[in-house]
Amino acid sequence: MENKKNPFSPNAKHFFIVAGEASGDLHAARLMRALKELLPECRFSGIGGANMAREGLESIVPLADISIVGFWEVAKRYPMFKRLLQTTSSMLASGGYDAFIPVDYPGFNLRLAAAAKAAHVPVAWYIAPQLWAWGSDRAAKLKSLVDTLLVVLPFEPDFFRQFGIDAHFVGHPLMEDPVIAAPPLAVSKRDREIALFPGSRRQEIARNLPTMLESIATMRHISPQYADYRVTLALSPTLPATEYDRLLQETYKRYGFTIERETDGRRLLARARAGMVKTGTSTLEAALCGMPHVMMYRTSALSYLYAKHLVNLSTIALPNILMEKVHGRNNVVPELVQTMATPHSLAQAMISLLDDTVAQQMTDDFATLRTMLSNGADGTASGNAARIIAEMVA
Repeated sequence: MENKKNPFSPNAKHFFIVAGEASGDLHAARLMRALKELLPECRFSGIGGANMAREGLESIVPLADISIVGFWEVAKRYPMFKRLLQTTSSMLASGGYDAFIPVDYPGFNLRLAAAAKAAHVPVAWYIAPQLWAWGSDRAAKLKSLVDTLLVVLPFEPDFFRQFGIDAHFVGHPLMEDPVIAAPPLAVSKRDREIALFPGSRRQEIARNLPTMLESIATMRHISPQYADYRVTLALSPTLPATEYDRLLQETYKRYGFTIERETDGRRLLARARAGMVKTGTSTLEAALCGMPHVMMYRTSALSYLYAKHLVNLSTIALPNILMEKVHGRNNVVPELVQTMATPHSLAQAMISLLDDTVAQQMTDDFATLRTMLSNGADGTASGNAARIIAEMVA
């Protein structure tokens, strides 16, 4: 039988790249595209989703299998993660890779970076672990694992450099999205629509969405004037639409109103008058799209207690963290977490956001965030990161 011809030249750069969630898949795909522009024959192996696959990734596991949040939830899947770490570590040890590119996803990627260093594979980390949240004691370990750290928040280079880590602010990849890059709609021009962003993972939807839906019912009970607001749920790109059916059918039976669905979450953020958004990158996306919102999050009691013990922050919404680190205040976005995230408290917070004066103050702060994430970088975050990686492997 005739052997298949290898389409790559012997000198083509081979990158091992790993993203573990939907946002990382998108950011990694843009980085891959930028690397291909600089190194046209380069190839990619690792872990990622559909966006990375379209850029040529040879993925060894479906993204949905590892897109899990929460300490207890991850612990339950420990055998699977252990096998996957062994597989990926063996691949790196087999040789032939010019660099390992972890994209966010620190729980897994920190362990894999150790395997890469043991195999003498250079590590260029894109979207740094948030050690300023988890404690600086991990910074010494990170220094031993990475060659270059490509950070996306403007205060991060100073934080990491104090530990001797080669850190570069490349800009934020969210600013590359055409919807986010466009000037946000003014509050007065937004639709009478409330957006729901419960998360992208099954357990997030199971814990967050019922509370969000009940809060809408509470708003309508408090005042009929909110009944004419359309309510739209942002669907996760990594889950089938049927994942939501039972909850939405129960909502209609119990409260008598329907929930619309939107597959393009950023367009929803760009047009909705206000929304409820689970903690994480989605809060920053909402801010950059100019949508007034309340941050909420519910997880298992064990995961919450463990995270509360570890996290060294006075605030957890990314817009608040950025404003606190750069401008010294953290009261931009209301935060309702765990037992505070009740239907009544969410309803009250949303009613406040529907006041034009409150919404305008929030969107003025969001404009400051847009400027903050655009400054200090020439070109796009992906392009800047790709240039640094290309120079590293030259």
